[in-house]
Amino acid sequence: MKTLCAFLLFASLLASAKDPLQVEVKATHVVTHDDRSTGAIVAKGMMGSGAPTKQVESYNLDAIVNGEDVVLACDDPKGCESPALGTYAGELKRDKWIKMTFALPVTHKEVSRWYRIGGSW
Repeated sequence: MKTLCAFLLFASLLASAKDPLQVEVKATHVVTHDDRSTGAIVAKGMMGSGAPTKQVESYNLDAIVNGEDVVLACDDPKGCESPALGTYAGELKRDKWIKMTFALPVTHKEVSRWYRIGGSW
């Protein structure tokens, strides 16, 4: 019982560990890629490999993270909207991905999207 409690405490500490950072977006670039949402995967599986593939418009970012010029490539299955130029809160995961939270224009709805660190610009 003691080892189970110790394990659960340790696991909760690992799960809640975050590496917060500031992401300063300097430019956005429109890209298209195949739709990877759950609905698109199910439709492709049901219709077969010859079915047409839906394209999704997304945005990659030129950003400054921890003083370094970084290209952030959208790695979210839903696609990534274009944030306004500015500084946003981000969270580094596994040294390769950044989860960034920003507000959409007009509705001001907060969304979080995943970006893969793709190199420098």
